[in-house]
Amino acid sequence: MIKVICALMSVLGILSPFKQVNTGVPVWARFGKDDGVFARVNTEEKVIALTFDDGPHPSLTPKILNILDEYGVKATFFVVGENAEFYPQALKKIALRGHEIGNHTFTHLAESSTNCDKVKEEIIKTEDVIFKLTAKKTFLFRPPTGYCCDSAVKMTKDLGYKTVVWDIDTRDWAHTSPQKILSEVRKYAQNGSIILFHDFIGKDSPTPEALRLVIPWLKSQGYSFLTVGEMIGLEN
Repeated sequence: MIKVICALMSVLGILSPFKQVNTGVPVWARFGKDDGVFARVNTEEKVIALTFDDGPHPSLTPKILNILDEYGVKATFFVVGENAEFYPQALKKIALRGHEIGNHTFTHLAESSTNCDKVKEEIIKTEDVIFKLTAKKTFLFRPPTGYCCDSAVKMTKDLGYKTVVWDIDTRDWAHTSPQKILSEVRKYAQNGSIILFHDFIGKDSPTPEALRLVIPWLKSQGYSFLTVGEMIGLEN
């Protein structure tokens, strides 16, 4: 089950070869808006998007939602369908609080050039779960591990999805300290940035404390917070 896998990955520090940590050339660099792929939104407005992967989680997701409410911030949650079925109330809280929901496959299945049919099945299955529990349609997809290839990008676009990756990885999944997360955000934040957090992490998560540092700092720099969909709308 994905919740066990996520916990083990966090404990063991397993790093996908496709993860990018704010530097270097990401695997999605050759794709762009015309391909339906967004790592950052091209805008002159001082806006930024917070995103959360791998949930929902029965306790961490509500804790994060309370912090977002406290600061008046709306975010985008890329949910794993299996976790949504396990914890339907947590998913419903995301929707009821007015946040955006995206698709992150049913079992956190990483794309490859050889398993597009299976990934497609998982996207559709997760889409059905999200609609059943929230009555909401989703048009945003985040590929697990951030891996993008030609066939996968075409497949998700044909399904009517925009593929959303990121330009800032907080590495909260690796239990990076809140202070280090803030340092990375301070270094790389720019107009239209998409910041990667997680609301399902094994053991103790640094994410709540990090949010209490990151959100006030971004606000002090004049940033406003939009969902990914809202931010993409600015570029379109």
